[in-house]
Amino acid sequence: MNYYGTRLSENISRREPEGYLLCLNVPVARTGTQEYLPEELSLPPGAGWITVYRPAEEVFSPETVASFEGMPVTDGHPPDGVDSSNIRVLQKGHAHNVRRGAGRESDLLLADLIITDPALIDAILRDGKREISCGYTYELCR
Repeated sequence: MNYYGTRLSENISRREPEGYLLCLNVPVARTGTQEYLPEELSLPPGAGWITVYRPAEEVFSPETVASFEGMPVTDGHPPDGVDSSNIRVLQKGHAHNVRRGAGRESDLLLADLIITDPALIDAILRDGKREISCGYTYELCR
């Protein structure tokens, strides 16, 4: 499992009639280079950072875009990931409308997040929680 960390966009003020929170234009992946500690890539611990390059053709491939659509939103990183055995406990919302950004966001894969959990909504609106980190599987090519 790998994690991509970024921040929620500032477009988070829209409450749905059901009380859910809609967070628009949230970056969930990006092209280019990112640095990781070896442990974050399931590699043996070592000194320094590992630079990983994500080409646009991978980030924006139809398969990658589709893999984010409808995925659960959690509060923090569940140590064992999310699957059918634990989703009812861990899911706090979901991602939808996954798409490539435009203009100065053209290197980003964006999604709109619908947050359904009252405690997480409070953490975002009242406490200013903004960090987002996507967990996903990957193939590391050398």
